[in-house]
Amino acid sequence: MSKRWILTALGRDRPGIVAQVTKVLYDLRGNLEDSAMTRLAGEFVIMLTFSAPAALTQQRLESAFQAVSRRLALAVHLKALAPAHRAVPKGARYAIAVYGAHRPGIVYRVSSVLAAFGINIIDLATQRAVRVGKPLYLLTLEVELSKRVRPESLERRLKALAKPLGVSISLRPADTDVL
Repeated sequence: MSKRWILTALGRDRPGIVAQVTKVLYDLRGNLEDSAMTRLAGEFVIMLTFSAPAALTQQRLESAFQAVSRRLALAVHLKALAPAHRAVPKGARYAIAVYGAHRPGIVYRVSSVLAAFGINIIDLATQRAVRVGKPLYLLTLEVELSKRVRPESLERRLKALAKPLGVSISLRPADTDVL
C-alpha cells in the first residue's frame, strides 16, 4: 500500500538539484509520478507528485529532505494528497499559444476568457524575451474543454481578444497520443 504526496522545492539554480532531490525519493522507495521543473529568474523550481510506502510519515519525509534542503539552500514543502486527488480528464485537451508584444494583463485577460467558458487550465507557461530591443511574450496553455464548449466559439472569442492585446492567438487540439 502506498500514499501519495506533492513536493515543492525552490532554490538558486545550480547543477545537481534534480539528482539530489530524486535520490531522496529513490532512497525512500518513492515513485515519481508527475512533475514540472524549471528555472525562473535564476531560481530552480520543482513541483512533483510521488507515491511512497504508506508507513512513511510526514515527519520522516521531512527529515529525509532536510539534509538536501540545507546543502542546496532549498525551501522544501511536502503535502499529503488524499486518494481522490487523481486527475480525471473532463474533456478534450487543446493547446493555446499567445505570441506578441509584452504588456501587462495578457495572462489575466486570456485566463478570464477561459474561466468564462468554464475551461480548466491543465498547464500554463510564459516566457519573455527581448528581440531587436522589443520585449516579446509567449504564453502557452494546455486546457480541457468540456463537451458543452464548442472549439469554434472559443477560438472566435480568443481571436477577438488578440487584436486589442496586440498578439496572435492560436487554438489547436493537443497531441495527447504521446502518452
